[in-house]
Order: sequence, then structure tokens, then C-alpha cells
Amino acid sequence: MNFPMPNSSVHLNLDSYSIMMNFAQENSRKEIIGVFFGKINENGNGDIEISEAYPFRVGKHTEVHFKDSDYEKILPIIKDCSTRNLEWLGWFHSHPFKRGDHLYMSQTDISYQFPAQIQNPYWTAIVCNPHQIKDSSTFRGMRAFRLFYNSDDLKLTKKVIEVPLKIE
Repeated sequence: MNFPMPNSSVHLNLDSYSIMMNFAQENSRKEIIGVFFGKINENGNGDIEISEAYPFRVGKHTEVHFKDSDYEKILPIIKDCSTRNLEWLGWFHSHPFKRGDHLYMSQTDISYQFPAQIQNPYWTAIVCNPHQIKDSSTFRGMRAFRLFYNSDDLKLTKKVIEVPLKIE
């Protein structure tokens, strides 16, 4: 199995960025969750290119979870995307809190990320905050994350690493 290089990055097309951030802005007092699809770049370092985003659910102010019905809803999307050679590469959600930097992976987020990234080392989480769009320490109100693979034994850890995010 191939693993992304430490210097890999996430390339997000403008349409997908808009879908994710508009969903977060429309629900700026509650957490949102969704999924995205794209391709693993063939440059060999593990960059991914996100070309489609699908909003799924609005949660509470401080939490959101996928529900069983979401997995039924996603099956036709997976089938459609696979006909266009797009892979399910991750998920996005929001931390819609004002004052401070809230673009991080919580323990709940890590518990979602870990089993998915075991199955797909390129699996990526994007956290967005509509209140941080103009925060220069973020990428237009977003950050991308993966969990770290120990290079000695290629075991997935629960250490969170930020992956450079580019909107193109």
C-alpha cells in the first residue's frame, strides 16, 4: 500500500470550496458535516485533488455525526463518482465558534478519522469555520488534516498533522 509523503498537499477546486464554506456559512451557529471526492495525484508524493463536495447534515452547536441514513444516501454518490474515476477521499465539517482559532481535530474528529484512514492512507479531514475566513493563519477559513503514520513500522498513530491546503 502506498502512503502519502509528509510534504503532500490537498488541492481543492473553487467550486468544492464554495460548497463547503457556503454550507458552513448558512449554518454558522451549528456544526455541519459532508464528504468529498477527487483523485490522488500521480506525482508520487500523495497530493490529492478534490473536485466534488457533498454537504450532508447540520448538527448541534458543538457536535455533528453521520447517521445510518447518510450512508444510504452516499451509495449512489459513490457509484456515480466511481464512473468518473473519482474516489471518496475524505470528509469535512465545521467548528463554527467565534473568537479564537477553532480549526483543529477534536478527539471526536480523530475517532472518525482513524478507522477511515486505516482503510485509505490518503483519507483527509477538512475543518472549516465561517468566522475565520479572513484569519490569515488559515486558508480562507479552512485547514486540512491527516493522522500521522509512524515511518518505522507504518502504523497509523492518533497524532494529528496539518496538510497544506490550496484552493485552485
